[in-house]
Amino acid sequence: MTSSHDDEAGTPELGDTDSDADGRATGARTVIASTRTSRLWLGLLPSLVVLVVILVFIVQNHQDVRVSLFTLSVTWPLSIALLASAVLGALLVLAIGSLRIVQLRRQIHRRPPPSP
Repeated sequence: MTSSHDDEAGTPELGDTDSDADGRATGARTVIASTRTSRLWLGLLPSLVVLVVILVFIVQNHQDVRVSLFTLSVTWPLSIALLASAVLGALLVLAIGSLRIVQLRRQIHRRPPPSP
């Protein structure tokens, strides 16, 4: 595309440069706004990497281990036992964080409104 103008639909093409009134290129690049879909797509790659690491972890740690809690005792694959403990730890952190958020919101609502 040799033209530095927008296409017929009015949408700038990637790499197009702005031009002045005489048609000379000003060197400024057209900025394309970020969208939710583009941000989701960028977040997909790290998620896939984490998924692959988890799958490799599960495949490599398949030996059975005995897991005991109080009087309960079960035999699970090592990978499942470790993943279960990680999930329980994450849930504990989420619960504590949620309680802190609720506490801060209550403090904000109890404050008197600012004076003019």
